[in-house]
Amino acid sequence: MIVKNEAAFLEGCLSSLVDHVDEIVVVDTGSTDTTPEIARRFGARVIEVAWRNDFAHARNVGLDAASEDWLLYIDADERLSVPDGLRLAANLDASDIFAARVLFTPNLSATPYREYRLFRNDQRLRFKGSMHETMLPDLDDLIASDGVRVVESPASIVHLGYEGDQTHKHRRNLPLLRAALAENPDRLYYWNHLAETLSGLGETEEALRVSAQGLELAQGRSDRQSRRTASTLAFSNARLLDEAGHDALPVIALGLEWYPANRALLFLKARVLINAGRYDEALSILDALVAEDAATFCDPELSYDRRIFGSFAHDLTGVALLRMGRRAEAAAAFARAATAEPGNPSYRIKAMALGVPPS
Repeated sequence: MIVKNEAAFLEGCLSSLVDHVDEIVVVDTGSTDTTPEIARRFGARVIEVAWRNDFAHARNVGLDAASEDWLLYIDADERLSVPDGLRLAANLDASDIFAARVLFTPNLSATPYREYRLFRNDQRLRFKGSMHETMLPDLDDLIASDGVRVVESPASIVHLGYEGDQTHKHRRNLPLLRAALAENPDRLYYWNHLAETLSGLGETEEALRVSAQGLELAQGRSDRQSRRTASTLAFSNARLLDEAGHDALPVIALGLEWYPANRALLFLKARVLINAGRYDEALSILDALVAEDAATFCDPELSYDRRIFGSFAHDLTGVALLRMGRRAEAAAAFARAATAEPGNPSYRIKAMALGVPPS
């Protein structure tokens, strides 16, 4: 892992690792708190390097120091979990297996997806990208040239760092993203993250321009990863268009062409359809969303806010039904939203205003 001033998170991360790994390498990029001391207390090898505004460089310093056959990379604000009775190295014995995807939950209100976090300690696998560093280009090359395989790991990782106000992270990330995009303008992920960061800072017009530029760049991409990322770009752009009062349906349709299973786009489509008076089409989408079990749902490619399968979908259903004049059904939908998210009083108020207090 790479760290800087992670004293608040590091102990919890290392505690989740110690029973599952043989070696811990911590690359410290300039901590001024007790981060290095905490790492050494857990037996970690701490390597101090100067920060060069390059996450891949710092990550690769750690890879060069690691001595075991398989590598797990993780951040201090993440927690590893391995099912009882299983090893982190389960299913990794075959010589042609070079990587494994863990079940990754990016924040506590999100559904998990699969992320590449385990891979062989091989000099041909190194991180690239000054921000949102990735070893996937090297792995893709090995898959194409040597026919190596990727498998699914039973392990899971939960990320805790996206709770609360993210303004400080947006401000930190903005110059890094601009620099990364200037260095690698073809990487769609950078366009999407820059658009979301600008939106989070209230720079809506620039966020719209950036997401539109990214969508133009995505045209003609056919590989699975590009199509998935393009669909998230479409979501960012369509959300911003809708909030600005523009027609977002063409961009939503484009995003669903790239990735038809993108539930966030489907939820947004339902909202846009309701505002366009196309209630039956919207209700059909919302019925499909609430039919999913949010507690167990996993799209291996994308993560979603769990509430689009619960309180958000029920609330939007209530809005559609109310506009259709079906007050009793709308009240019942708002009551279901209140049950799904009892900490949000607005749903209970809506149900009670229609004369049906939630149970």
